[in-house]
Amino acid sequence: MSFESLNLKFKYRSDADQIHADFYSKVIERSVQYDRAVGYFTSSSLGVIAKGLETFLHSDGYIRLIASPHLTAEDIEVIRLGYRAKYDVIASSLLREIDMCEDTIREDPLNTLAWLIFENKLDIKIAFTDNNSLYHEKFGIFYDQACNRIAFSGSANETLGGIRDNFEKIDVFWKDYDRTRIDDMVEDFERLWNNTTNGLTIIEMPDILKEKITGYKKERKPIKRHEIIPRPYQQEAIDAVKANNWNGILEMATGTGKTITSLMIANEFFKVQGRIFLTIIVPFTHLVEQWEENCRLLGFTSFTTCFGSKRSWYGKLQTDVRDFNAGFVLKHVVITTYRSAASEEFNSMVEKIRGKGFLIADECHYFGVSSLRNNKLGSIDAKLGLSATPDRWWDEAGTNYIKDFFGDTVYEYDMKTAIRNGALTEYTYKPFIIDLTEDEIERYERYTKRIITLFGQEKPDNEEISDLNRKRALILSKAENKKEKLLNIFREKKREDVSHILVYCAPGEVEMITGQLASLGYRVHRFDSKVSLQDRMQILKSFDNGAIQILVAIKCLDEGVDVPSTRTAYFVASTSNPREFVQRRGRILRTYPGKNIAEIYDFVVLPRNTSDQLFKSIASKEIPRFAEFSQYAINSYTAREVVGRELSAYSLEYLMDKLPWEVYREFQTTMGAI
Repeated sequence: MSFESLNLKFKYRSDADQIHADFYSKVIERSVQYDRAVGYFTSSSLGVIAKGLETFLHSDGYIRLIASPHLTAEDIEVIRLGYRAKYDVIASSLLREIDMCEDTIREDPLNTLAWLIFENKLDIKIAFTDNNSLYHEKFGIFYDQACNRIAFSGSANETLGGIRDNFEKIDVFWKDYDRTRIDDMVEDFERLWNNTTNGLTIIEMPDILKEKITGYKKERKPIKRHEIIPRPYQQEAIDAVKANNWNGILEMATGTGKTITSLMIANEFFKVQGRIFLTIIVPFTHLVEQWEENCRLLGFTSFTTCFGSKRSWYGKLQTDVRDFNAGFVLKHVVITTYRSAASEEFNSMVEKIRGKGFLIADECHYFGVSSLRNNKLGSIDAKLGLSATPDRWWDEAGTNYIKDFFGDTVYEYDMKTAIRNGALTEYTYKPFIIDLTEDEIERYERYTKRIITLFGQEKPDNEEISDLNRKRALILSKAENKKEKLLNIFREKKREDVSHILVYCAPGEVEMITGQLASLGYRVHRFDSKVSLQDRMQILKSFDNGAIQILVAIKCLDEGVDVPSTRTAYFVASTSNPREFVQRRGRILRTYPGKNIAEIYDFVVLPRNTSDQLFKSIASKEIPRFAEFSQYAINSYTAREVVGRELSAYSLEYLMDKLPWEVYREFQTTMGAI
């Protein structure tokens, strides 16, 4: 369910509305996440919102609640005099509230609260001011499955009186023109949750309170979940990892479901071992939420996310590791980024896990970075690496480290097999031959001569060589004729026929190309690191439904972001690193309803009227991508005809049969094609 069918008012006031029935319950039943900051929370309020909370139990919703304790004058005096730590006084105060209401509260709501906390679907943090005054603000944000948001603020607390009995008023924001207010509330809540609000201290729910509440839970029937049946190739991967003592690398083509397959394996581990502390490492922060969604799909409900400020996650990770080791939790998931996974704080906690640990490294080629070499994750029982291309480009030491840590590839599912079995979409491939300008050729030759000179020295300056190679690569990536060719293509198209197109461009050119396509009348949007995580979800949604015709991207879509509705892609720029362009192709070939075939257009630089040496130097960098893309295309013969005509003049047709990693091995022995 989504918010789109709701008929909301801009305010709800007790003289005309039942706030809990007309707004609160109606919205929470359509939500997947609810963030709430309130002055007070008491267990008696659960009698009013029990239905909404039960809906959360069955729909895997997640609630984050920040509230203030009821501190008596005596409590404040005890704190002031320093008789007991503020943390202990607050725990006692909260326990007093639970005990005080236990006799009058209806049984089911308390049971619901217990299960929500036990299954980590309700997270409560406690707010108190640094000067012992009242924390008394009240606002909230609801999220639906499509990432639509409804925010509200007003006088109501999360108490029985605040929700049902008192005379209250709340203001509601959900329209497009409310977006600034909504964004501001989201930012305020995140700063609260991460304990970065001036004048306030936010702490985790005291363990003694959590134990008290979860002690009220009763037996109930397990929640029925949609069962995901593994495809035959996924079952083969599961069996292969089990047979290898829960270790190894899955080398599966992008788009074939590595994520789901790995979580199925983790579930098998849980069935066999009876417990699991699952640690998932991802390359980018925007993948944390995506992995969490997939985990929930596979039945995982208890999470810690570790990225950004260490202050925001370290305390919770400590608690969760302690609870797992004590046997309070049997199944827990930690999702982190490679950057946070390299921190001393993260390693020190994960090292303390007492058995039944399971590690999944998404895009495990990142695991070879030097910052992770001193990790303390080696004692984890099960270690699984995922990547379409686990080897690291020009980093043999990193590649060897990955294989030493995870073991060898235990299961491989390549692009050809995936297309043949229908796991990926068939595609056509059309290369456009691009020439260089005189200025570009002159600069490329100048850099090349300098590289040759440096290689001839007794002690070559590797830093300068690397810089010159980068400059040469940018000449190919940003070739002027590429942009003109792209614009000519879109000038000739009928605008109304254009949809679901990706354009990959070079760094620094996304704004220019986006503007040029927009000037032709297309609905186009940039998709780069400057786009916020919240906006990305809305942009991808608009792209899926056709409201945005073209996305112009650099690297944000390379790894992890799903855009299965894409039907056509233009590779205006690409490096020689196969991991980049192989993953980009995989994103385009993901299956999608009504999508029978995908189209890939590639801008291949092969300069005419230049020296044989320069042509071969450039061709040796451009043609491996052509060889990779053309080999599985349904029009492979036609594509080879186009490129073969250019190569035959230099007797280089053989390059069309050399795949990227074959060329890489040759480069290693010849120190690169100069």
